[in-house]
Amino acid sequence: MTSLRVHTVFYRPAPGDFDRFIRGLRNAVRVAAQQDPGLQVSVIVGDGSPIPALTVEQTEELGESLRPWGIDRFAYDYFDANLGSAGGHNRLLDGFDEDFVLILNPDVFASPFLLPELFLPHADSRVGIVEARQIPLEHPKRYDPDSGDTSWASTAGALVRRAVIDKVGVFDADSFFLYCDDVDFSWRTRLAGFRVVHQPAARIFHDKRITLEGRMEVGDAEHYYAAEAAMMLAWKYSRPDLAEEWFDSLSRSEMPLQRKAADRFRERRAAGTLPEPLDPSGRVAEFIGINFAEHRFSYDDD
Repeated sequence: MTSLRVHTVFYRPAPGDFDRFIRGLRNAVRVAAQQDPGLQVSVIVGDGSPIPALTVEQTEELGESLRPWGIDRFAYDYFDANLGSAGGHNRLLDGFDEDFVLILNPDVFASPFLLPELFLPHADSRVGIVEARQIPLEHPKRYDPDSGDTSWASTAGALVRRAVIDKVGVFDADSFFLYCDDVDFSWRTRLAGFRVVHQPAARIFHDKRITLEGRMEVGDAEHYYAAEAAMMLAWKYSRPDLAEEWFDSLSRSEMPLQRKAADRFRERRAAGTLPEPLDPSGRVAEFIGINFAEHRFSYDDD
């Protein structure tokens, strides 16, 4: 008998976002339960929005409606604060005692066969995290076509073994508010001796878009938090030279949000609150240009 907890963290969901997420997830659970009748599934939704998305009555009604689909328990946790991705999932992991946790972005729609495909690589107990394939914009990082081994797993959709949480701990919410928390978690997982695997047969629709010119759409939050996270990641994985290089570049950026990220890094460095460096020999950390793994292709001009 296998127990599974499913997490997502919402922030200011648009009308229909919550219902779309649940529709995809409940169908994926139903298919998985047909293949494994002993599967026990709980779903916990975190919400960092200024106003709760669900009332107590709506939560109870939704929980009742999901039981026929194979979801034994549904819970809604209103944070009353924006904890970010890492902080939100850490709060939801409090009291975690299932065999696995499936972490999903709130803007994904699960394939019906998502769960059976994610569980397949976990037949090897050395596998700690299995990552889903994102469509229509697949992540370009490299993975071994035979073993699936990859540098890090995106928590847009990733199935994590409980032994990883027990040994590695939770996300580093102090260093990574919104981006690179999954890179850091994956690298710590690999340092602990687990494999991180990409499973292309496990698919999620992830609402990532390109412009009419074929370029990736990037919002203000990504401009700021991705810049901040990149410097923090380089520092944490014993590349102060790279952190300094990016700091200098971002300090001169034409984008105010990137300069703001550089200012924040300067403040933390002066206060001595940067993370303790890991992996001094570079055993798992990869810094390839501005990426954290070798890429198979690029969505950019280069």
